Amino acid sequence: MAAERASARAHAGLGIINAIGSGGFGAATALDLWLRLEAWRCNSSGGYVVTRGERVEVARDILDSVTSVVSEYAGRGLPGLCTRGWSEIPLEAGLKGSSALINALILAALELVGASDPGLEMLARLGVRAARLAGLTVTGALDDHLVVSGCGTYLTDNPGQRVLGHLDGPERFVAIIVPGRRSIRSIEPGEFRAYAPLYLVAWRLLEKGEWGPAALVNGVATSLATSTSPRTLVDLVDMGAETAGVSGKGPAIYAVTETREKAEKIATVMQRKHGGEALVTHTIPCTAQKRREPSS
Repeated sequence: MAAERASARAHAGLGIINAIGSGGFGAATALDLWLRLEAWRCNSSGGYVVTRGERVEVARDILDSVTSVVSEYAGRGLPGLCTRGWSEIPLEAGLKGSSALINALILAALELVGASDPGLEMLARLGVRAARLAGLTVTGALDDHLVVSGCGTYLTDNPGQRVLGHLDGPERFVAIIVPGRRSIRSIEPGEFRAYAPLYLVAWRLLEKGEWGPAALVNGVATSLATSTSPRTLVDLVDMGAETAGVSGKGPAIYAVTETREKAEKIATVMQRKHGGEALVTHTIPCTAQKRREPSS
C-alpha cells in the first residue's frame, strides 16, 4: 500500500580505496554519521537537508533522478518528490554524503509508491543508477551505495558493478578533519589515474585483508593526486593512529584508533594544526550492530 509520507535513513562511509585512481576498484567502510529524511508526493520536486546546522537545498536533478529510477523499478510513477531532512555528514568531504542522500530518498520514494524494500544490493544498484543520472559519480560507486546502507567494508568492481568482497572487523574509532569542501564535479579524473600503481598496491593489500596499510597507501596516492602533503598522514601515525587516510576524493583526512580518547586527542591536535572541522565517530561493524537512531 502506498504511503502519504515516508521516512528513511542512511549513514556515512569512510573511503578506503579510491576507484577513480585504481581503474574502478573501490572500497569503503560504514561510518556512524547519520542522515535521515521524510519525503512526500508533490507536483514540483524540491526540498532541503539541514546538514550540520546548515540548510542545504536538495538539487532538483537529484530528486528527478531518484523519481525516474524508482518509477522505472516499481512500475509506478510519482508526479514529483519533496523532502526535508537532517544530516551529520559534512558536505562535499568525501564521506559519501550524496550516496546516503540518494539511498534514503530511494527508500522513501519506494514506500510512497507502495513498493517493498528492495534489499541492500538492489538498493545500491538503484542508487548508482540515480547518481549517474544526476552526474554525481565518475566510476559508478557501487561500494559507496552499499556501505551507506550496510555495515563493515565493501570491495567492489565499479565498472562491472560487481561485489568482490565484504569484510567485517572490530569497531574502531575515527578522528576526522575536514579542511574544506571538494565537489565531485570539480574532480579531474586524470590526476587520480596518474597514481594508478599506488592505488593498485592499496587494492592488493585490502584483498589480503590488510585494511590499515591499504588505507594508508591509498591516502598517500590521493594526497599526491590532490597536491596535498602525504606528511599529514605520517604525522597521524606518529601520534598513535593505527592507520590514516584520505576518504574518497577528499578533502576529509582520517585517523583510526582503538579508543575514543585517543581519537579525540588526535582530532584536537590536527584541528589546531590544520584548521577546519574536527569530529570523532566510529566504524559500524556488522557483528557489533551499534547503529544508533539519530536525534532530531
